[in-house]
Amino acid sequence: MRELLKNIKWSLILASLLYLFLGLALLIWPHTSNLILCYIVAGVLTAYGLFNIIAYFGRERGSVIGLVIGIICAGFGVYALVQPTRVSDIIFIILGVAILVNGATSLRRDLELRAVGFDRWWVPFALDVLILILGCIVVFNPSLFAEMLIQIIGIILIYESVSDLWSIHRLAKLTRAAVIEGEVIDVQDTD
Repeated sequence: MRELLKNIKWSLILASLLYLFLGLALLIWPHTSNLILCYIVAGVLTAYGLFNIIAYFGRERGSVIGLVIGIICAGFGVYALVQPTRVSDIIFIILGVAILVNGATSLRRDLELRAVGFDRWWVPFALDVLILILGCIVVFNPSLFAEMLIQIIGIILIYESVSDLWSIHRLAKLTRAAVIEGEVIDVQDTD
């Protein structure tokens, strides 16, 4: 069980660092980041679509549904390669959903901080509520500020990363302090 928790902790730390680097890239190079994301999505869709089309006409006939999905994905992928800025709204919506999911997870961790006795749990909680509101704005109105929105997403991702790393650190520290030789003791946070 201890090893499983350690693995979960490290996977959360690595995900937070990925958010940090992505957030910095979006903040520093918003236009370039937008184009790169569009080209990546376009390339993946085109490759997936072509794979399905080739699989249909291969030795073992694929399904007609696979062929239809392949044609749609390849067509949309090629369109996105030719017009990358047109698909940026879709990418913003996907990033906004990722922010919402991460924000909801952060809220749960904030409540865990409260449960283990951290006095100032409400500070990250209030900031995470703000992040959820901004995530909703990104999802429901992605073209509101275009390039500035990319930078806002970058700032949100950086905050989420730092907040997650801090919460993981605090929870690990409080858990270590609360468990002494298998006995759980009541701990009050002194920070």
